[in-house]
Amino acid sequence: MCEVNLPKENGGNEESLRRSCLVIGAGLAGLSAAYKLRLKGWHVTILEARDRIGGRVFSYHFRENPDLYCELGGEWVGDDHEQVMKLCDEFGLDLIRHRFDPSFAELGCIGETFQAGVWPFEKKLKKKLETAVSKVLNLQDAKKQKEFDAQDWWTFLRDQGLSGKDLLRRDLMDSTDFGESIRQAGAYSASSEYYGEGSNSTDEMDWRIKGGNTRLVNALAERIGLASIHTSMEVQRLEQSDGWVTIHAEDIRTVPFAPPQPRSKAARKKMPKKIRRFKAAYCICTVPARVLNSIDWQPELSEEKRLAATNLQYARIMKTVLLFKTRFWEKRMGGKFSCFTDGTSDFVFAASVGQLGNHDQGILCSYAIGDKADDLASRGTEDLRALIAADLAKLFPGEDTSPIAVERYAWQEDKYTQGAYAFYRPGQWFPVREALRNPHERTISPVNISQTNRASWMARLTAETMPAVWSWRLIGTNTEMLRRRASPANERC
Repeated sequence: MCEVNLPKENGGNEESLRRSCLVIGAGLAGLSAAYKLRLKGWHVTILEARDRIGGRVFSYHFRENPDLYCELGGEWVGDDHEQVMKLCDEFGLDLIRHRFDPSFAELGCIGETFQAGVWPFEKKLKKKLETAVSKVLNLQDAKKQKEFDAQDWWTFLRDQGLSGKDLLRRDLMDSTDFGESIRQAGAYSASSEYYGEGSNSTDEMDWRIKGGNTRLVNALAERIGLASIHTSMEVQRLEQSDGWVTIHAEDIRTVPFAPPQPRSKAARKKMPKKIRRFKAAYCICTVPARVLNSIDWQPELSEEKRLAATNLQYARIMKTVLLFKTRFWEKRMGGKFSCFTDGTSDFVFAASVGQLGNHDQGILCSYAIGDKADDLASRGTEDLRALIAADLAKLFPGEDTSPIAVERYAWQEDKYTQGAYAFYRPGQWFPVREALRNPHERTISPVNISQTNRASWMARLTAETMPAVWSWRLIGTNTEMLRRRASPANERC
């Protein structure tokens, strides 16, 4: 067992040792927390199970055209994301517009296109819905708010007078925020998503970082210091005693190269684990709630917190990005094309908008949710290519819809997230958040307030630590995948 010693700066005195912190997770939450601590003079050590940093922020460049980029994780920065914009300005990262004009495709035909931010349903229902939701969000009676959250979003919208056609369209739209049908989404979490503090008419789908959102991840890592970030370190056990936190992490860098084991149990020998031990005064754990119970906590997590982590589902999201010879969609739909479909593509949008590239080539992103995400994830890449190409051929007859290259990522199959972002079912918004909110001994865990296709975190450590707040739309992720703002009843976890 290898032990990573505490910092010896300033003679290793008690004060310097007490200003040390372990951070579990090198996604935006972990990196931003570590960066804020570093600015305050803290010694930080980051442990990341993956072989890369970024978590649910995952920019991608096709080998066939490296000048273009797209996102397999968090896609949007909203107008209200002041912290993200402040960091981008600090690091010299430019933001470019990333808004789309939505349309609906039904029975293989694209219908009316709406300008970004325009209400696409019956006009008379817009004010009625805003009024009804505002009454609930502004209630001082917690009991009534919980009663409201006990119903699903579909039922609430139906009771407000949405027609059957508009309900189906709303389900297509909103399911990309929740990662599941709105029949399964809690009414309060949905209301705060669209009408809470910080929401806007474009659903915070406003900007992206020029060159890829991973540039922000890299900028944070460089300023923290790469020597402080340990990848391929899978946390196994976390001990808290005598005012210290000790983490036992398995170095999994050699696991993929381990020789195959004999089939006979008698002959099978277990490969020895390489365990490293890290110690500090505090710990910030930024793993998604679904992963909390994979760690051996000593002392153990409370039963309430353990059950909350077990019951909070994460959205099944499958992102497929496709590189094409030409941007054929622009001829008919313009550069800001996006479409909610009832086909294989599910929600599809022009991921390369605002990028010139080196030719006329362009990228579309297909964003599938729920059962469809699972179905597509089970398909081989070539099968997936053919299915989406056929789907697009119906929407754009006469065009060459065969992609040059395809890349995909199913977040529900990711061991370290088990989904794209937190999904609050009816009745879960208040009890689950409350259970996850409080620190566990000297460890602070994120309360994932991301009720939809955003992943949102706040990491906080003592009065000296500046809050690190992130909210990323993982759909065009969400990280934890990554967009967005906090809702009224939260502290932006």
